Amino acid sequence: MAGFELYEATLWDPERGYFLLERHLDRLGASAAHFGFAFDRAEVTRRLAEFARDLRAPRKVRWELSADGSLFVEDVELKPSTVVRVALARTRIDSRDEFLRHKTSRREVYQAALRAHPEVDDVVLWNEHGELTELCASNLVLELEGRRVTPHRESGLLPGTFRAELLARGEIQEEVLPVKSLERASALFGVNSARRWYPLELVRLQ
Repeated sequence: MAGFELYEATLWDPERGYFLLERHLDRLGASAAHFGFAFDRAEVTRRLAEFARDLRAPRKVRWELSADGSLFVEDVELKPSTVVRVALARTRIDSRDEFLRHKTSRREVYQAALRAHPEVDDVVLWNEHGELTELCASNLVLELEGRRVTPHRESGLLPGTFRAELLARGEIQEEVLPVKSLERASALFGVNSARRWYPLELVRLQ
């Protein structure tokens, strides 16, 4: 037994169905292959379609894949895309940690960062090289001199599906971003496939 699950979460709405579903399935399949999980893409797709038949309003749908290929699906209320208060993490992450690059139930790094800053909603993570990585719940985007940039994948982060879509569209660019970039940013955003874009308020740097 692996001792953890792989999971995905995205927006479902009555008009368009699952947002970026193919990207989520691609990512889940890649993680399953990496960790040696059983993964039947057609069966997962069928289960998600079956689950959505009972939904009537926009919801966040999350699904967990166990090592043996069994699937758990649930829907939860969507958080509004309002301003989220964030702080810079007190300690650095290890960019070599493979669990930061895959969406799994192993959340110890994120949970520790959030516990250290109970006064905010989320935390901006950074690595041993002094590079920004991501938020605990989303990818990070900075507005710098009129450009929107996101930390580089090699800095050690989860490559989000909406992040990938925005990169493909050319709406954001990927760069290695030193922590000091936060001081120069004219705006900060969180991005994920459930909430899409939402603004961040940085309340303290350390």
